[in-house]
Amino acid sequence: MTALLRVDDDFVRDPFPRFDELRARGPVHVLRTRDGARYWLVVGSDEIRSGLRDTRLSKDPDLLAAARVRQRSEHGVEDGPGAEAALRELTAFMRSFTYEVREVVKDTLSGRHAARHAPRVAAIAEELLDGLAGAVGPVDLLASYSMPFATRVSGSLLGVAPDALAEFGAWVSAWLGSDSADTRAAARQRVSALLGDLVAARRRQEADDIVSALAGKAGTADRESLVRACLIFVMITVETVVSFLATAVYALLTHPEQLRLLRDRPERTGAAIDELLRFAGPHNVSAQRCATEDLELGGQHIAEGDLVVFALGAANHDATVYPDPHCLDLDRDAAAHLAFGAGRHYCPGTHHARSALATGIGALLRRYPGIALAVPADEVSWVRSELLRSVRTLPVHLAGG
Repeated sequence: MTALLRVDDDFVRDPFPRFDELRARGPVHVLRTRDGARYWLVVGSDEIRSGLRDTRLSKDPDLLAAARVRQRSEHGVEDGPGAEAALRELTAFMRSFTYEVREVVKDTLSGRHAARHAPRVAAIAEELLDGLAGAVGPVDLLASYSMPFATRVSGSLLGVAPDALAEFGAWVSAWLGSDSADTRAAARQRVSALLGDLVAARRRQEADDIVSALAGKAGTADRESLVRACLIFVMITVETVVSFLATAVYALLTHPEQLRLLRDRPERTGAAIDELLRFAGPHNVSAQRCATEDLELGGQHIAEGDLVVFALGAANHDATVYPDPHCLDLDRDAAAHLAFGAGRHYCPGTHHARSALATGIGALLRRYPGIALAVPADEVSWVRSELLRSVRTLPVHLAGG
């Protein structure tokens, strides 16, 4: 069965009816993209859970790159030198994450580390919320709170000094969020320079942070490789936190009874994060996998070299697993959600992500319990992406207690 995910306004605002339609036709579909690529799109909950744990579906960057090139060539699309260079850079980035960053993050960011780091995360949230106290009129919560919170938390985990977090966060925001290619390039250079200085400092004296762990594991790796690993860490952590934090707040603001529940029972915030992740997780679909041998999934033959993606949002909104799945219910037991994936590629920073998200949302509702959307819900702008689910802006009115 062939499917084409139309990334239109309806999909980016609410992709789950589209996933429901596909699931009703079968658990696994061929997904064709406009540039000629071909993937297997898995929408069945059981197939997603088993596929995420299948070691024959690999995230090896070189296998993925070779599969993309082969498929585009078979479709008659020949990439020029610029596209080939971009693919090489992307492959190098992902190789660094797969074989360097991921294991360091898994070993370093334990639940105990999250508990030690929690006061710093709370201080970041309070400082940003202090800065919003004098706001008059609508505030874009994504730009003024979600993005700086995510970038500063990421910098703090890396080891950036507290008095340098604001500058670091501003440059990361420009790198990842600017509409100008020139601005993004200049900001990335500045972020790289700041990280290079931090790498040099940690090689002289270690600390309890990600840069020290990377430098220790990498041994004699050159500065460029370590900086690249740090950049990947920033990209992964910031994307997850910034998109989910704003989108989760949007979900609460459009479900006032659930917002009241959380506001009246703030001790429920940590447990409520699971349901918010299930309902409004930051990714519609997973990163790609490449089949290392022939296999069968959901009654479909997957050939060696085929690409596979898993619709995490579909699994999290499957009525056979979660009754009334399109309803936000903060009293629901949603601990088995797949927002962080599963299997050997389960998100290694889960402890910190959950802690940071609970802190960011809890502090916001405590400081501004009267927060409300400043525009009708259907006028909120969303990121146009089949992968990422995130509001583009979130205009709100703030009100204190």
